[in-house]
Amino acid sequence: MTTPTFSNRALALGAACLVPWIASAADGEYSYQSSAREARQSPEEIEDIGEIVGDKGAGFSRSKFRASVTTREQFTTNAQLSGNHLSGDFVFLPSVEVGYSTDLGQHFRFDLSGRLESALYARFDERSFYGYSAVATLDYRPKPDAPRVYVTAEPYRYVSYDTGDRITQALGFGVGTDWGRSFNGGRSLFYAGYSFMVFLADPGVDDRTQHSIVLGLAHAFTARLTGQVFYSWQYSDFDIDRTDSRHIVGSNLLYQFARDWFGSITMSFVDTDSTQDFSSYQAFGASLGVTRQF
Repeated sequence: MTTPTFSNRALALGAACLVPWIASAADGEYSYQSSAREARQSPEEIEDIGEIVGDKGAGFSRSKFRASVTTREQFTTNAQLSGNHLSGDFVFLPSVEVGYSTDLGQHFRFDLSGRLESALYARFDERSFYGYSAVATLDYRPKPDAPRVYVTAEPYRYVSYDTGDRITQALGFGVGTDWGRSFNGGRSLFYAGYSFMVFLADPGVDDRTQHSIVLGLAHAFTARLTGQVFYSWQYSDFDIDRTDSRHIVGSNLLYQFARDWFGSITMSFVDTDSTQDFSSYQAFGASLGVTRQF
């Protein structure tokens, strides 16, 4: 029997499901990683739970192009994102992602991805939304076991199903670094990352700078089953008189059913403290997801 280890494929999948909130378009009035200033749940709160978005090394040619389709059912205890409000709801989260990645010389790599996504609420259907996001990243790694350093640009836009009006849109620019070290015969992995982002948003009240840190530990139980626990902290400083501090702890299991089929179970707890009282909240979430890669 082959001993499971963290291959490049597993590492890419692990990074995808562990830190979507680090690289995603972040914290706005209705956007990612925000609290609810009004009676809507933000796209960012959806991402707080975590998501399997696919193997960044997989794709049409298995080298440069990739695509994936994901469907996920999530339960959140606080759909209104207000204090510890017990506004539980089920959310259906389909998404489609395409991407392209290529080496630029010996140490640089360029990656471009785009995603169409939607959130459909069972109880609070007026909060349903759809939209798109994209991420362009230029990586630099001086040697294979060294930390990765990168610059990134991230536009996003989200629209309300209920009114047809734009919820939020922004363009983010940032820099970051991440690093992972395997041990236990290659079956376990410790990883850490930091990023700094500047977001130019519409409405302008969402303009902000953002610091993010993630720490995690992953383990390959078998060649098909991987588990991980993680902690993330994010600090957002808005142009208005507001700062937010968000802590996220969570865990997930990723199972490979077949060559290009993956299932996931994710749980997390989010605690956001804001200088604006109505933007502080706590929420527990759990989700089941299936991803098909092409």
